[in-house]
Amino acid sequence: MKKYFGFLVAIALPFGFTSCSDDEKGDGKIPALEDDVPSAVVSENGFYIANEDWFGHDQGTVNYFKNDGSILYRAYRAANDGETLGTTTQYATIWGEYAYFVSKQGNRLVVTDAETLKKKAVFIDLDGDGRSFAGVDDKLGYVSLSNGIRQFNIEELTLGAKVEGVSGQVGTMCFANGNLYAVSPSKVYIIDVATNTVKRSLDGSFNTLTQSKDGTIWIAASDKFIKVNPLTLETEDMAYPENVSVGSSWGAWNAGSLCASTQNNVLYWTKLSGSGWSAVAKTIVKYDIDSRTFNSNLFELGVDEDGKQQVFYGAGIRVNPLTDEIIVTARRNGYGDSYSYNWVYKLTADGQELSKVFLLGDNGLGSEWGESHEQPEWNHRYFWFPSIPFFEDANKPEILTNQILLSPGETKTIDLNEKIIDADNLSVSIIRKVEFDENNLVDFSLEDGILTITAKENVGSTVCKMIAISNGKRVEKKVRVDVTLDK
Repeated sequence: MKKYFGFLVAIALPFGFTSCSDDEKGDGKIPALEDDVPSAVVSENGFYIANEDWFGHDQGTVNYFKNDGSILYRAYRAANDGETLGTTTQYATIWGEYAYFVSKQGNRLVVTDAETLKKKAVFIDLDGDGRSFAGVDDKLGYVSLSNGIRQFNIEELTLGAKVEGVSGQVGTMCFANGNLYAVSPSKVYIIDVATNTVKRSLDGSFNTLTQSKDGTIWIAASDKFIKVNPLTLETEDMAYPENVSVGSSWGAWNAGSLCASTQNNVLYWTKLSGSGWSAVAKTIVKYDIDSRTFNSNLFELGVDEDGKQQVFYGAGIRVNPLTDEIIVTARRNGYGDSYSYNWVYKLTADGQELSKVFLLGDNGLGSEWGESHEQPEWNHRYFWFPSIPFFEDANKPEILTNQILLSPGETKTIDLNEKIIDADNLSVSIIRKVEFDENNLVDFSLEDGILTITAKENVGSTVCKMIAISNGKRVEKKVRVDVTLDK
């Protein structure tokens, strides 16, 4: 498959025209402006884990794990007195200025401020039980349901139209190059977000999907990977390495373990043992896409202090987009009381353990279960049923270009994949746009991240507006374009 490095949309809209006369030096030369250097990377303050929580006893919850090692339990309730998430919160993500919590029932979609978790909107009726959320840009998102997919208007915080031609349960989704990819048990829908219609669908038996650093969409089918080039929609089948498949997300739906690094071109998932409802996973595997190498035992959960085996629960793993660390949600293997023993691990990208914490109940219920443990904190455990880790978006996209300087008739190319960046997102996932006022100075085109500008025979100055949308955040910058005889 041909490699590719992102996508761009080029549109021409009027926004102004400037003269260069006031900016020229006394010698008539146009001052050359250096491009900006990337800002220092801003570290996040912690990460989150959304929880199904104890069905029949409580609603969904979210815990916040701070970098100093402290944990804020039930962070949404702490920020919103008397408010709760829905029943069985199964998915959560931060997109733009908001956090989105999707639950199977009750408050099926809760939208909060991304930094404070203060409630912004609550939706009970989605025309289906909640599954997941995927953002497109700073204005549009999609919610997958037990009965199709529908749009979400981010600017107005309102539900939009359903996608015609999509029915039944839909799970994980991702957006790339103008299309939304959405997986159901028997189809993968490729949806044109400009028209909100299905452009193409794949038939088969599918579990989940993700996007790797090089842009490829990886669809986990029951017996293989299907790779999709988001620029051409060409597909390529690939056998699971060493027959280690990605487990099913259906039945009691969860987001699945398949995930990708933003820093390296690798995939991670968990290896199942057993079958049906008795299937569990205790091992993380890693596939290096560039070298085509497979580590079938990157990390393996061991036994706890009572000699009981630990296993993954929920999605099980996710990769921090900024630090490349792997966050693991684990529980004690078994049934009944075993679900009240929960741990969170932090690992390096190579599977080395950085930290491990046991989760408390934070409400005293643990002491009611009678059994006294030598591990004091175990007397205050709780049935969290963790669903998925998710992460803060600490860095905005940056536009580094300040000036485009040309001679009459000259053509210049600028790689906006290098000049428009975001420290905590895939480069291929950044939407890059350029807008020019109609002018008699230059022609331009934008393709696969490359801005090509050709100067006409006239001299003078104008501006172009560069736009970057990344993780739902939009930044704009006016960039000088100077055509001069004396550079």
